[in-house]
Amino acid sequence: MIQRHAVNGILDRQNELDKTQQQLSTGRRILTPSDDPSGSTQALALREKLGQIDQYNTNIGRLKSRLEAEESTLDAVGDVLQRLRELGVQGLSNSVDAQGRRGIAAEVRELLGSVFDLANAKDGSGEYLFSGLQSETQPFIDAGAGNYTYQGDQNQRRIQISPTREVQSSDAGSEVFDNLDIAAGGKQSIFKTIYDFAADLEANTPNSDILTDLDTAMSSVFSVRAKIGGRINAVDSQEQVNAQFKVQTQSVLSSVEDLDYAEAIGRMNLQLAGLEAAQKSFQRVQNLSLFSVL
Repeated sequence: MIQRHAVNGILDRQNELDKTQQQLSTGRRILTPSDDPSGSTQALALREKLGQIDQYNTNIGRLKSRLEAEESTLDAVGDVLQRLRELGVQGLSNSVDAQGRRGIAAEVRELLGSVFDLANAKDGSGEYLFSGLQSETQPFIDAGAGNYTYQGDQNQRRIQISPTREVQSSDAGSEVFDNLDIAAGGKQSIFKTIYDFAADLEANTPNSDILTDLDTAMSSVFSVRAKIGGRINAVDSQEQVNAQFKVQTQSVLSSVEDLDYAEAIGRMNLQLAGLEAAQKSFQRVQNLSLFSVL
């Protein structure tokens, strides 16, 4: 009976020492839920929060990439429209003859192709920028004879970047390129405006309304461009908030489950001493038992 108690004492001390050594090797105070049920529950909840923050940051990365792609695309559209306006001023000049206007018209048609391609641009993942939620559908098609059709929808995709915040990640092409007011009255697409501009120049009948219509088109593009800039600023701000919250959460998690090395090393030394004492005690018990037999 005495030997059994001595052996159990050695095994208990060895298990305690093994646990402390495992804590030191992992740097974690809680190795199993039974070590600290309340702390384990808290640590699990904190890890879930960290996972959510990481997902929000992943969303932010994708969102920024898409917004920046849309922003650069609209910058390019603005540059083309500015060039078209310069050509409009040239085409309206009395010093330009019919041949000169046909030459201007040729450039206008090239620029029309550029605007059309930009309106059908894709982001880095191959999705169309200006199709609303129909990101796999080409937003605009050229039906010929100056007729252009919008195939997307009027919706905008929104992406979650925090537990309480979503940010719009797309703009419908109809808002940017279609249904624009024109000086003659009514509405039409930016493509139709440019197409008619070229046709008027080719017919040597330039229309002074083109300058007003191009200004309207630029205002539409720049308005959407400004909104995108605001969204990018909001996303940058939220990214910083998420980073701060992640640091705070990691700090709390560390306080819950990380090991106090100084305390653990002191405890291990005591356990080593206790194990050595138990082993010596067991040896004495064995010697006494052997003496009794003799």
